[in-house]
Amino acid sequence: MSKPKSKKIIIWFAVLFLPILFVLHIVINVDPIIEQVSDKEVKALATVAINKACDSVLAEYNALDIVDYVMDNNGNLQMVTTNTALINTISRKAIDASQEKIERLGEEGVPIPLGSLSGITILAGQGPDVYIKVFPIGAVNATLSSQFEAAGINQTKHKIMLNVTADIKVVMPGANNVVKTQAEILLCENIILGKVPEFYFQTDNLSDLLNLMP
Repeated sequence: MSKPKSKKIIIWFAVLFLPILFVLHIVINVDPIIEQVSDKEVKALATVAINKACDSVLAEYNALDIVDYVMDNNGNLQMVTTNTALINTISRKAIDASQEKIERLGEEGVPIPLGSLSGITILAGQGPDVYIKVFPIGAVNATLSSQFEAAGINQTKHKIMLNVTADIKVVMPGANNVVKTQAEILLCENIILGKVPEFYFQTDNLSDLLNLMP
């Protein structure tokens, strides 16, 4: 076989197969990195968006109006009463605001530095931004929880939290991933002076704590 003919075969091989090998390299090695980085960035930005949305809603209300503690003559906790109407209003507004923030995030796209998508540590955060499209799936959901924690001698810390969750689809070439994001929002936090019945430490379900006597 003549050398010119051998060179032609090598050139044709390079033209035909190198692009295929490059694509396989991207699919096998780079795509998982892109998927991992994009999911992480989307989750982080969505969590920030939910927190900002909820903070803007909470700024309209006084946390002291959310819960009240009824004490007995000895200064010990007798009953916890919650303003359920106010809690429902705050929860509904927080959900709506979070939904709006996430939808706006989807319209603008999530910026991810090109260097971060390379998977090379030294290039993380470098280069121009690549915008990843995201879409909320269904409605944002929220659940309430309550915690009692010992905070010292005859002192108990009581928290009421709003747990906001959302499913977000990440759209990019070759993949459509769903990212589950969650943010825990503190509605109110109080220190109770005096003894707290053991009953309150045995549940974190807020519905079990509404206007109940131990």
